[in-house]
Amino acid sequence: MAPVTAVEDASANKRKREGHEQNIRKRVKQERQKQQEQQASNDSPADEHLPQNTTTSKTNGTIAPAENTGDVAPAAVKFEKKKRWHRPKEPKEPKPEEPKKPKELKEPNELGQSKVVKGTRTSKGKKRRSSPNEASSPWKVSKPMGGRMLNIDPVLTDDEKHLIIAYNTSIQVFSADESLLIRKIPLFQLSPEKKEEQVVSICLSPSSPNHIWVASSVGHLWLIDWTNGDGSKTAFKLKCRLLMSMTVERMQFSKEFRDVPFASIMKGAQWHLVACDLRESTLHGYKTLTSLTLPILNLRSAQDGFALVASSDDDLLFGTLKSRAMNSISNLSYEFFTLDCSDEIMCLDLRAASRVHLNQKSQAETGDEPVLDVVVGCARGPVLLYNDLLPQIRRLHNSKGHRSSLQPRKYHWHRKAVHAVKWSRDGHYILSGGSESTLVMWQLDTQKMDFLPHLSASVENIVVSKRGSAYVLHLDDNSAIVLSTAEMKPTTYISGIQTLVFPQPFSKDDVVRRIGEPAPTRLLKTPAVVNPIDSSRIHLCVGNGQQISHSGSGPSTPMIQTLDLTTLQGISKQALTRTNPTDINITSKGYTITEPRITGMSYSADGKWLATTDEWEPPMRDVVTVGGSPVERREVYLKFWAVSPDNQNLELASRINAPHYTGQSEPVYSVATDPRSHRFATIGGDGVVRLWVPTIRQRDGVLVKGKLGRQLHSWACSQAVFLLENEEPVEQQTVAVRGAQRGSGAVSFSEDGSILVCAIGTAYSSVVHIIDTESGKIRSSVDGLVHGDVRDVKVLSSTLVVLSDRLVVYDLVSDELLYGVQLRSSENPSSPSEPILTHLAVDHQTSSYAIAVSRSDLDSPDVRSELAVFSPDHSEPQLVHSFPHPITAVVSSPGASGYIVLDSSAQLWAVSEGMDTKALAIAQPLVDLNLDQTATEVTREVQPLALLTGEDDEPASGDEMDVDGPDADIENGDGNDAAYAAVVPPQRLAELFDTAPAFAMPPIEDMFYQVTKLFSANSAVSAA
Repeated sequence: MAPVTAVEDASANKRKREGHEQNIRKRVKQERQKQQEQQASNDSPADEHLPQNTTTSKTNGTIAPAENTGDVAPAAVKFEKKKRWHRPKEPKEPKPEEPKKPKELKEPNELGQSKVVKGTRTSKGKKRRSSPNEASSPWKVSKPMGGRMLNIDPVLTDDEKHLIIAYNTSIQVFSADESLLIRKIPLFQLSPEKKEEQVVSICLSPSSPNHIWVASSVGHLWLIDWTNGDGSKTAFKLKCRLLMSMTVERMQFSKEFRDVPFASIMKGAQWHLVACDLRESTLHGYKTLTSLTLPILNLRSAQDGFALVASSDDDLLFGTLKSRAMNSISNLSYEFFTLDCSDEIMCLDLRAASRVHLNQKSQAETGDEPVLDVVVGCARGPVLLYNDLLPQIRRLHNSKGHRSSLQPRKYHWHRKAVHAVKWSRDGHYILSGGSESTLVMWQLDTQKMDFLPHLSASVENIVVSKRGSAYVLHLDDNSAIVLSTAEMKPTTYISGIQTLVFPQPFSKDDVVRRIGEPAPTRLLKTPAVVNPIDSSRIHLCVGNGQQISHSGSGPSTPMIQTLDLTTLQGISKQALTRTNPTDINITSKGYTITEPRITGMSYSADGKWLATTDEWEPPMRDVVTVGGSPVERREVYLKFWAVSPDNQNLELASRINAPHYTGQSEPVYSVATDPRSHRFATIGGDGVVRLWVPTIRQRDGVLVKGKLGRQLHSWACSQAVFLLENEEPVEQQTVAVRGAQRGSGAVSFSEDGSILVCAIGTAYSSVVHIIDTESGKIRSSVDGLVHGDVRDVKVLSSTLVVLSDRLVVYDLVSDELLYGVQLRSSENPSSPSEPILTHLAVDHQTSSYAIAVSRSDLDSPDVRSELAVFSPDHSEPQLVHSFPHPITAVVSSPGASGYIVLDSSAQLWAVSEGMDTKALAIAQPLVDLNLDQTATEVTREVQPLALLTGEDDEPASGDEMDVDGPDADIENGDGNDAAYAAVVPPQRLAELFDTAPAFAMPPIEDMFYQVTKLFSANSAVSAA
């Protein structure tokens, strides 16, 4: 018998070890099965006398099976402790809460010095994560809607039926016939958090009219089919630090035609003009055509890539293709020329036309090369025209001896920078626009000018259609107009949210330093209110574009915009104060005239009256010569507007000059509406609360009627309640001192209009007063609820919500503090702290209130914003959500539940509870309805409806009870009555289907759910 070698011995030992391990696995498996059987048979948990060598582990009184049974027992126990899932611990016995005393107002329940509305803390001081709260919260935040149109040329398709506009993080396609949004194409590489990256250029593909090229500022390129959105998820990335401009041409390589994107990029310390090599949906690199040390902007191309033109500061970069015979991008070569302009170049355009030869000499000199004309708009207003540029450049370079300069033709009408300039298709006109809100058409043959004046804002971009029959104007007030060239009348008007944005956008007028100091950019609240009659309309205070509104001594918002929430399109815009958007709006010394600013507005409960307050102060430079301060010459007006029942237009009924006066016009802190009658309340800097009611207008005892035979009314003060009687008297000598110490205040009616709650803050004290609206007497006063400036105060049922540097919830019936939230990081008012901007809104239908806080770091310009939804009974918020931009307004709709949030980038967010269809219909974006999807996708959306039928054990909410079809006697009858079909009045169906236009209705599953509720015998939908 042969001896056993070392290899055979090792193999035998290995088989023996594997057999031993297999026996251990069998024993472990048998023991686990035995323990599971014991656990199922016994009522008590089998967590005693566990074997020490098994692969199971104890987790809160239950046996958690091991995931890996291939290892030996000790290793399995160690591995299982790392990978096992831990169930939540059993809740402990709650400790009895101590009764809350009103005297303990100085130590409110701090729900997070840094996380309350910035992630709250519980009453025990533990930080609560906002993401799990938001995931489990019944409140949901919609995707952002609206936004600002970017300052780049929009795209009008070849058939002139669609207009493509670039927004912050998406490309939106509009119908040119109906001015409605058809499709929203999100760019997934972009997000609201990435503020440094945005779209810088969009171009229609020369090869395919259904595709567009999109470029971002960090070098991403997209080729997107705008008819269905394909390609938006795939982006090509250029290796560069920055991309500033792009143009696309269709070029021939051997026998193949393809699109070639030309882009100006920054790589290292140099700026390069490159041509990208894109083949078969793959970026194979790019070729550098030329390099400069200054940025290359305003890149344009013509004649299938034969000519390129761009600007670099005050230099005009002009290049022509050397040879059209190319096999690849590597053979692409251009000859570049640099022309020195007399001013900084803001915009330009290139036009190529076929050359017409008048004699054989010109044909011999130029051949068949096209005529290239370049028009340039400059920073100080001139428009420069370079006619047939290529032969002139060659003549200058080939001339011997004396070298002459190339002099362009100069046109000058604009008083500031030229924002946009374009050629007409026939080459007979030059179109230009700027901050004068006027479109200028230069006739080159007659040297005359035509004007289209009184546009709504500054002209930012001009686009000429391919046919030459339409002009597209992008204006500074977030709107776009399509004009017919024959009649110069608008055929399409797209108006988005026109509120002021923060920070102030860049203006081409700021390239040149002008007279006057630039106004500091301030983040202010935007007055907003929802129409109580039509909850699909929201009114926002806006200006005449961003540039005019931010100029002068401060932001000005003299106008009100009516926005349709179902389409996110502006319906109308009306001036509520004096305004000069297109008239003479500068002084003789060149200073911009400052317009008034609307500070507050409120609708009456029935929507028939609107009260607004506006104020204006002269700039300091205008009062230096006359003495005093701008506060002494402040103008404050309280205006009451009658709302037309036909078209909801506003007609001024009464204007109250200086409604609060102490030797000078004091500001109006707040305006509140009585929910039960036509009555408004204001509180001002004089410390007086005034109630305003309408009276029938009479003249010599005869009723005065309007043009339509309606009664005319005048508004007057019915009661005045003095809140500062115990304060130190105000003397005329101390008026200027008190003007520098601006106070604060807020006012709010109760739900039944019986009491009026006023919070007033001065340099001496801050008190909350409760006033009887009938007698005008102060019933009680509560001290200690306000810390710092009064921001707002609201009454929700029997609770009072006071917003200052702290959020305090106070029970008016039991006279005790419920809870408080510290909003600032430091409670010491003398210590430096970050500035905050807060908002408060209440929703009576859901018995909740929302608070928004926008705070900025002392060492950083970034502003952080968060929204929290609270219930007055609980100190922990039901929802905490962060926003990428500062919040400027939070409003609730009287006709529907939920909140509408407006941020500083002109975006709207809908905050609703659960599947409330009324709340979703308030601000339902058209693109979320998926009108362009196929029928199979709609069917797939309807399938989860069966899950809704299993959740009918809970009672219906107040919104659901309003649309229940069966009457109370049917629901309370016997079971036989419920078997018959319910009779639904046609008015119920009309109320359900007329909540919004057909294109903006809620999702189909929600509509089906509401219809089945109407025809069901019970308040809940039956599972059958």
